[in-house]
Order: sequence, then C-alpha cells, then structure tokens
Amino acid sequence: MTPSSPSVARGMASAALLLGLMAAPGCREFALEPDARDTNVVVADGRHWGDDSYVVNSAVLDGDRMAIEVSFAGGCRNHAFTLVISRSFRESDPVQLPAVLAHEANGDACEAWLTESHIFDLALVRTRYRQFYGAGPGTVVLHIEGVSGEVFLYEFAG
Repeated sequence: MTPSSPSVARGMASAALLLGLMAAPGCREFALEPDARDTNVVVADGRHWGDDSYVVNSAVLDGDRMAIEVSFAGGCRNHAFTLVISRSFRESDPVQLPAVLAHEANGDACEAWLTESHIFDLALVRTRYRQFYGAGPGTVVLHIEGVSGEVFLYEFAG
C-alpha cells in the first residue's frame, strides 16, 4: 500500500476522528447526552434517598428536563441519584422550590472515580405547581442543594 491509497486515507481519517473524540470530553459543551441515565424525581422531605458524597461537574436545564453530570467514588455496585423536591413551595414571585440531589451508593467501598450524566424529568415539578397555583403558565426557581451556586429558572406553558 502506498501513502496515497484509499485505505490508508480512510485509516488516517479514522485515527483523526478517534483523536478528536478522545479530546472532546474535556472541552465539550454539556448537552442532554444520549448515554445519560434517566433518573427519579420524588416529593419528600429530608435525605431518605441517600446522602453519599459526590461532585457536581455541570448542570443544565433544557425545557422540561434537567441534566446533571456527577463524579463519585465507586465501581463495584449500582449507584442511584434522585432529585428530591420539597413538599411545599416558598412563596415569592416567582415561587421557589427547594430540592436536593440525593446519592445512594449502596455501600460501595470501591475507589474508582466515576463520572455519569443523569437526566431528571421535571414533569412532577410542573404537576405540583399546577396543584398549588392553577394551570399556568408557570415559573419556578429551583434551588438544588448539592449543586452549589446554581439557581435554575424552570418555565413552562399552561
């Protein structure tokens, strides 16, 4: 094969694409990724859904879904992340809703450093808003403990 043959060119293009994909995670824009895990949203008070440690790398609100990328120690057991929203809204304009990102590591003592993306469907927030305030349109300020310094403005049509 010569350097100008079609198979060499395809091989070089494939290598360039692979290198680009390997470099991408460090400089990509966060989006709702196809490999992200759908995760629960529940209404409760307290942290009965888990209080194991994690680090939030990024969080994005996109329409009715919130994507949160987290890193944590583990690797030997399944981990569950749950967005626990408060039973009641804080009265303001717009209303506020406290929440916590709960992590249940299921006793995983392994030390691999893992990163996962989780997607939370905010339909329950919208439903709760409508129960308290009517059909809407609505706006809710989400304060999520564990997502430091971030406040999310969730807006939806009536």
